[in-house]
Amino acid sequence: MDKSKNNAASQDVRMESSALLARQKRLTAIREWFSSSLGSIVLHAIVLLLLIWAISSDRDGTFRGERRTDEVGIVLSDSKAPAEANDSSDPSGESDLYTEETVPTSPDSDASNKTNDLKSVVDQLLPSNEIGTSNASADFSSALGPELQGGGSGEGVGQTVGFGDVRGSGRKFVYVLDRSDSMSWNSGEPMRRAIADAVASVNSLDSQRGANKFQIVVYNHDVEVFDRGTSLIDVNASSKARAVRYLRSLVATGGTSPEKALETGIKLRPDVVFFLTDADEELTSHTLATIRSLRTQYKVKQICVVEFGKASEPRKQTFRQLAGENNGTYVFKNIESF
Repeated sequence: MDKSKNNAASQDVRMESSALLARQKRLTAIREWFSSSLGSIVLHAIVLLLLIWAISSDRDGTFRGERRTDEVGIVLSDSKAPAEANDSSDPSGESDLYTEETVPTSPDSDASNKTNDLKSVVDQLLPSNEIGTSNASADFSSALGPELQGGGSGEGVGQTVGFGDVRGSGRKFVYVLDRSDSMSWNSGEPMRRAIADAVASVNSLDSQRGANKFQIVVYNHDVEVFDRGTSLIDVNASSKARAVRYLRSLVATGGTSPEKALETGIKLRPDVVFFLTDADEELTSHTLATIRSLRTQYKVKQICVVEFGKASEPRKQTFRQLAGENNGTYVFKNIESF
């Protein structure tokens, strides 16, 4: 009888040990599953969300790949652009474009640096020129593509020329400038700034560095070409002086219709079109398609866009798109800071 009880007790102990061992195995398997699957998924999801947030915007709402001009202006051209662009600096000596070296520091700078650490991880995955943006880590000339690269010495692409903080490289340049009545805001400050930027850019054209042709197209509800021209004119001291006098004679008046002016500028067959506008309306998809087609047909390499507007007004997405789809750069300039 005692022996039977002992055997039963031993069997109970073995069953309890087996049950405990099985329970321990299940717990171990659960821990391993959480560690290798769910935990990894959660961790990767958090990292992915942080990266998406970092790419989408900085603390002040500026989209990645854009630079600030004045207080709220956005410029997409890179600070590493060739030195020739300095020829078109503001005659007043005040530049709206900040580079990394000259941006004023603020209490938020440490937080921005932390965000930049995350952005650097995925920087190489971003497109170099999408809707007017350029990869901030890339040299400006490399973003232009092999067919547009070159120095300012007259070799290769020709001269790199700046206009209102955008830059284009080539031998032939056309300026398409808004002169509509809205450019007379605040006693004509936007018109004066447009003229000053255009004068500085025209004066910077140098045949010794590769620029040999240019033209000026101005528009409101109508289109006018400098000197009633139907073709590009030579870059020389006489033509530049006449162009400067013409620019300084412009007066803001009339409505705004940029489409025909853009087409006129492209059909002059320049390498680069500098397009300035303060239009209230977005470009239509038909206009964008037409411009892309004409640029290919007339072998225009770049369309660079300068948008004038108030800080409280939304930027025109299609103006960014116009630059991005046509190898150009885009800048927004706050007219309230002129």
